Amino acid sequence: MDCAQLLSLWSSYVEAPFISRMLKESNHLLWSSVRYIVSQKNLDITLIKVPAHADDLLNNHVDVLAKAAHTDSQISSQLLSEPLAPCILQFNSLSVDMNIRKFIRDIFDAKSLLTLAVLPRFNSNSSIFDIDWACTKFCFNNNKQIFSHQNGRSEFCAFRIKILLDMLLTLTTLQRRKPHIYDPSWLCPQCNFFPETLDHLWTCPYILPEFSPFNTFKTLLLDLRTNYLDNLLSVTPLISLPDSFVDEFTAIDCWKCDPPSIFCL
Repeated sequence: MDCAQLLSLWSSYVEAPFISRMLKESNHLLWSSVRYIVSQKNLDITLIKVPAHADDLLNNHVDVLAKAAHTDSQISSQLLSEPLAPCILQFNSLSVDMNIRKFIRDIFDAKSLLTLAVLPRFNSNSSIFDIDWACTKFCFNNNKQIFSHQNGRSEFCAFRIKILLDMLLTLTTLQRRKPHIYDPSWLCPQCNFFPETLDHLWTCPYILPEFSPFNTFKTLLLDLRTNYLDNLLSVTPLISLPDSFVDEFTAIDCWKCDPPSIFCL
């Protein structure tokens, strides 16, 4: 083998017990499947580092097999990692074989863009097909190295777009520290009567119920209590997993996961 990184990954993820850090690697399900095969067949495998482009006979043979398998449509995509993992994340019935945290963050960004697109105050002015969504995502991330407005005020552009979402939890802080970005004299765009303060946004009657911070907070608290806390308090660390755990293996649909804040990721 002429790839030092694969040698390192092999020693970390195949020859060692399962660690959660594996989920940060691309193709982690493939690595888990390799561990399963090695364990089930009781194989003893030794990898030897050879110089790159050394025309090593065995290394060339491995490259040929890998290229053939990559283009072979007859090879099943079914992975064998179930017995070695508590669950496999799926999206549109496809297993997610990439960095889990990055994948969920991308979903959160996509749902934020979708929320922005359906806001009446936003899409009533133009068609959503006229929007540069890649540029909009850069504004959300406020990455000045990637996106820069022609006058250099990318920070201003980022916050103006976030304002459209009615979800500025640090509104009072923004008005106090950065009045050049968020003018404290601005009125609420929904009622156009009261100043757009955090207290007002919490109770403004003109905000649609599904976008109301108050209703959102209440819903999250109820979900936390009914779906998580009650179950957590009823389980003790002395209860072990049943023998049927592997047979009852389930998949999680990531799109149905609604984290309360991107800062939780």
